[in-house]
Amino acid sequence: MRTLVLGNPVVSLDRVDLIEDGAVVVEDDAISAVGPRELLEQRGPFDRVIGGDDSIVMPGLVNGHYHSELSVGPGHYQYIFEQANVHVHGGYGPALERDLYLIAQHSIASMIRGGQTAAVDMYYGRPSVPHFGTEPVLQAYADSGFRVAFGLVSRDQHVYAHEEDDCFLKRLPPALAAEVKASPMGYAWPLDEVFATYEHLVRRWDGYDGRIRTVLAPDWTPACSDDLYRRCRRVADEHGTGITSHVLETRSEMHFSRERYGVPAVQRLHQLGILGPDMVCAHFVWVSDEEVSIFADSGAVASNNPGSNLRLSAGIARVRDIRAAGGRVAFGTDGISFNDDEDMFTELRLASYLYRDPRDFEHVRADSGELLRDAGDNGARAIRQEGKVGRLAPGMLADLLVLDRRRITSPAGRYDTTPFLDILVDRAQRHDLRTVMINGRVVMEDGVLTTIDEAAMEAELAEALAKRVYDPDPVTKRHQELGHLVGPYLPEIYRPAYERPVTPATGYNYRG
Repeated sequence: MRTLVLGNPVVSLDRVDLIEDGAVVVEDDAISAVGPRELLEQRGPFDRVIGGDDSIVMPGLVNGHYHSELSVGPGHYQYIFEQANVHVHGGYGPALERDLYLIAQHSIASMIRGGQTAAVDMYYGRPSVPHFGTEPVLQAYADSGFRVAFGLVSRDQHVYAHEEDDCFLKRLPPALAAEVKASPMGYAWPLDEVFATYEHLVRRWDGYDGRIRTVLAPDWTPACSDDLYRRCRRVADEHGTGITSHVLETRSEMHFSRERYGVPAVQRLHQLGILGPDMVCAHFVWVSDEEVSIFADSGAVASNNPGSNLRLSAGIARVRDIRAAGGRVAFGTDGISFNDDEDMFTELRLASYLYRDPRDFEHVRADSGELLRDAGDNGARAIRQEGKVGRLAPGMLADLLVLDRRRITSPAGRYDTTPFLDILVDRAQRHDLRTVMINGRVVMEDGVLTTIDEAAMEAELAEALAKRVYDPDPVTKRHQELGHLVGPYLPEIYRPAYERPVTPATGYNYRG
């Protein structure tokens, strides 16, 4: 199958950033040529031609941190994580394996429509379903043609709050403590079962169609013991896979790491031998100066999730400082993007705006080419496909987007003196996206998904949500109530971390 993809321009992000009136030749799953349209048209005949004069062609975007379950998460997600933690797994009713497949399809459809061709999916799982429900989710990824690095979350300590589990339970009235202990609050599934599932997933799915990788997913630094992190590293090294973990998402997590372990979180991970080029540190907001250099030297990737970080009151990631130190930054939506629509163009734009520092007049904005290359190259490393996706160049796998340029560049003449990549970063939206190709396969054409029957999926999903997922049985309803009942006991644990003075990395507003 030979396809000619036409763009004016083609945003290659390779030896040059863009090619005016350019073209890409795709043969089977890979790119065979990128260059001027007039030259590549001569290499025909082609089985099909995509794009044209009114199109922009660019690499597919990688979501560096995602939770596919959250696309149907009950309610409007707006807690800081320490609050949300006690509600996770309390809001869902019973679900069948088919329901999990449909939820994953819904998530994948949202990502494709938002310009993503790949993602790192940290999956919390359902203990009542074989293999924690990972099989139907991975089958959905396989059927959709999407590219993913998939990890089942593990955790084994401080599962309720930033203190020992017994200490937290002693804060509660005895009857409530007994209920909480017997509930799924804390979602700490038996580790031997989690790792057995991982071994199964490696055998069954790792390397599938060149699109699916399986990774280890220790949840976040307070909830994972040193032994758990070391175990994840051993297994990742044994299988040549990778690790993803929430790291320094919140201010209280930062203080907890120092107080509990005597060293900052990144230093702890470094001393444990966890950090490395195969690791993704999700959120990575509260990193200190001393940790930035350790992180940069490790080759690990930080996933900056700007919309999620603001929605969860986590803060603003130090992207400028991390990049200045040579650190790698990718970008993600966390499954709760800025507009709940998984629009990666919006997330990149927000990241670009938050990168700015009003005190630095000489470098007001991030270089748009570098920002897009970070999204591509570091995103590729995050999904364990380094050097295979993220740019449009011969030999790369054919993951690309075709956008309609007319709204982006209109009215005619207004943006003629503005660098094109600045226009793209500042103005592109998911609604401009027309065609998406992954691994050489068109998964969306002229705005219609080709690998997912959206109408049928939405109809069946609506029934599943109404009859099961959003209609919990009495036991699940009680689990939902437990999160609200323990909520009043959380501020006493976390307030000291937010009252302790910190030195801001950047400054916008002043309270005098």
